[in-house]
Amino acid sequence: MMGIGKLALALSILVAFEACGATAQQDEAQVRSADAAFWKAYNACDMQAIAGLLTADVEFYHDKTGLTTSREAVVDSLRHGPCADETLRLRREALNNSIAFHPLKGGYAMLSGRHRFYVQERNKAERLDGQADFTTVWKFADGRWRMHRVLSYAHGPCLLYTSDAADEEDSV
Repeated sequence: MMGIGKLALALSILVAFEACGATAQQDEAQVRSADAAFWKAYNACDMQAIAGLLTADVEFYHDKTGLTTSREAVVDSLRHGPCADETLRLRREALNNSIAFHPLKGGYAMLSGRHRFYVQERNKAERLDGQADFTTVWKFADGRWRMHRVLSYAHGPCLLYTSDAADEEDSV
């Protein structure tokens, strides 16, 4: 009888570990999907969609422009910054091979990696403007994942390396 009890305990532990793994995989898929939706909205300057993907108390830390707090302030900074001139747009592209997902306890998760920015001017060819590193803390709020803390840093010129060619083919 002792053997059956140990087997039952071992099976229950295994089921619990598998359930945790499935949840982490679901969270990763959902966070990556929300991240893709945010940057699609950013590239289109869709302020309503951007606002829907931010927590009300979002904090955005940028090495060039400093700290911006609150959903309204972040949306306003985009509206009056990169989205102010309809003839000029920035396009963000993540280097997929650089993106890492990290689940955090309590309804949080983190994405980190590197992204590049391209300038699109009317009647001109798009040009690579630079790159930066990012870390984003996502929070599960109101039944969906939203950006809660954003760090964008190490902005500078884009240095192409051999491995970057593969990244560009896989980027979002």
